[in-house]
Amino acid sequence: MSKHTPSKHTSSKPSPIKKAPENSPPKTIQHANIVWDDNGQPISTAFDDVYFNSDNSIDESRYVFMGQNQLPERWNNKPGHSFTIGETGFGTGLNFLVTAKSWLEHTSAEKNPGILHFVSVEKFPLSKEDLQRTLKLWPELSELADELVQLYPPATPGIHRLQLANKRITLTLMYGEANPMFASLKCSDHPLFHQQGNPVIDAWFLDGFTPVKNPAMWTNELFQTIADLSGPDTTISTFTSACRVQRGLQNAGFDIEKIPGINRKREMLRGTFTNSEANTSKVSESDWSPSTFNSRHQPPWYLTPITKKPESAIVLGGGIAGCATARSLAERGIPVTLIERHPQLGQEGSGNPQGILYPKLSTGTSVLARFGLTALLHASRYHSAFLDSHATKNETVIGSRCGVLVLPASEKDKDKFEQLAELFPTDLVQLHEGEQLNQTAGMPLANHFGLFFPTLGWIKPPVACQMLTEHPLITAQTAEVADIEFQQNGWHARDEAGNTIATAQVMVIACAFDSSNFSQTSHLPLKKIRGQISRLPTTKQSAALKTVLCGEGYIAPAEGGEHTLGATYNFGETSAAIRPEDHQINLQQLATTDTAMADTFDPVDIDNLQGRTAFRCTTRDYLPIAGPAPKLESYLNDYALLRKNARAHIPIAGNSWPGLYLNIGHGSRGLSYAPICAELLASQICGEVPPLELGLRQAVHPGRFIIRDLKRNKR
Repeated sequence: MSKHTPSKHTSSKPSPIKKAPENSPPKTIQHANIVWDDNGQPISTAFDDVYFNSDNSIDESRYVFMGQNQLPERWNNKPGHSFTIGETGFGTGLNFLVTAKSWLEHTSAEKNPGILHFVSVEKFPLSKEDLQRTLKLWPELSELADELVQLYPPATPGIHRLQLANKRITLTLMYGEANPMFASLKCSDHPLFHQQGNPVIDAWFLDGFTPVKNPAMWTNELFQTIADLSGPDTTISTFTSACRVQRGLQNAGFDIEKIPGINRKREMLRGTFTNSEANTSKVSESDWSPSTFNSRHQPPWYLTPITKKPESAIVLGGGIAGCATARSLAERGIPVTLIERHPQLGQEGSGNPQGILYPKLSTGTSVLARFGLTALLHASRYHSAFLDSHATKNETVIGSRCGVLVLPASEKDKDKFEQLAELFPTDLVQLHEGEQLNQTAGMPLANHFGLFFPTLGWIKPPVACQMLTEHPLITAQTAEVADIEFQQNGWHARDEAGNTIATAQVMVIACAFDSSNFSQTSHLPLKKIRGQISRLPTTKQSAALKTVLCGEGYIAPAEGGEHTLGATYNFGETSAAIRPEDHQINLQQLATTDTAMADTFDPVDIDNLQGRTAFRCTTRDYLPIAGPAPKLESYLNDYALLRKNARAHIPIAGNSWPGLYLNIGHGSRGLSYAPICAELLASQICGEVPPLELGLRQAVHPGRFIIRDLKRNKR
């Protein structure tokens, strides 16, 4: 992207500098407080308003939102294309279900391989129980409704991405305030770049409680954000005919008209986006000039390049990160060549016999805590889908949603555990004590309390890698890539002799520590950490273990007559040999985790224990690296003023290698982190709505280390 790239609209002059909206979600989310009327209809006590008209609610949804946005006609006019809808106010999910059902009825997977992407926001989500009760009012929607209830995320802030109907429908459900959450989907919060590179919403459903009852949502700031996420063909409709809503949308660039409403609603609004410059002011040349003066906005170094959906892709690396990335791209219709140097997939960091979905919650709102929570919830749904799919095909065990029980380091952790159990919903985490703790574990434990995560468990990473690549658009190839080069027709992967292994428009590097072997990525500050697991033969007592135990170390329930026990952290060591002293460390960690569990294996013949060694790829800040690969020299030149002032005004977008992306640095949390990073990359590559809010995308961006080094005068 050039430094002064015009927006995706017609404007080449962005709005004047003003304070950017806060784009991080709230710390907690409260469920909707509702009562039920005599007809079984939910009513919000906070807004003293109904969620829908009890008479002909489905017909009303079709008329107000589908009909006025010319659906399904627009789908049929562009067969094979995906379609994105934005909604304010998810509520009961009625509009989503009505639209999704229509999509399935009017399109087919064969004739229209595109995806319906429904993006909605909700400040006060219904509890799962209230949602399930409400959806029973519409038996004609039951098939999709049951799937929605099954996937319905816990009430944690941020973005939740769900896939329904065999992945023909994607629901991006955001918990939080409408404007901050939609603003977090934009590619930049810098006021000079607020329209650049943004994903385009094709149709808007402005729902939610009436402006009279919920004025805080219907703001001019929201209308401008909606405009920033709209394109030339974007349409909009809403049940309200309030004059201030009409004026706000018109000022944001929509051509709005009043039309007859339905049922007791006399009028409503509909419109088309026509003018991206409607609510922008002229910007002086000085606003575009870098200076050492303090700025309220960081430079848009993280701005993702504008791209069109590519016709081909290469993924380097056959671990969980590479295979998940290949799958996300293939599911968008992109042919992928997956290159792995070993004959089999998942042979290095993703090669352990049992991988744990390890939870690490925090009462804080740091980017690490927020990313970890979002990634964990996404991974739980992600792997569950593959477990369910596999279970219907054969009986081979590839993993288990047996839950994960986190045990305390000492009695002092009781207060912390209680705070976490109070902060997060029970369908995510529960505090178990006493006999309940033992029942959860399946055996008596020495600990008296622990945090239980019922939706987590373990999976076989090599099998997961194999399953992820079982897609007709993925071709796995065994080769050693020595060099990569960008030419006019795309990226070339070459071997040691200079022979081209594969060529594609887009390349994703996902080969852990070796990702820094290429000249384009040699600047990446990656760390290599050795780890050894131990395989303990099952005993009569240990066979009763029903869940994963985590503490100083971890132990998984028996599989194939053995438990996986791990793992060591050996910094600066490069030996791949299995060492008895590391077995001893793992056993000591198990004893620290729970002495009663450790006693079930006493005595242990350490000299004859089986194990495995692999190397983790980590980063300085323990966050993964996911996004476009930055051009080092361009960053050093464009953002040189940061050496003089870390808050310098530098209105220059980050310069990245065209079509080159990274998905690495997951440490020991590849199963948790890799799926959301794969989905992020696929969204960026295809110009879609991202699965992470802007603050988290900045936190995992590959260019962040260059910017930090410049501010500290280390480059």
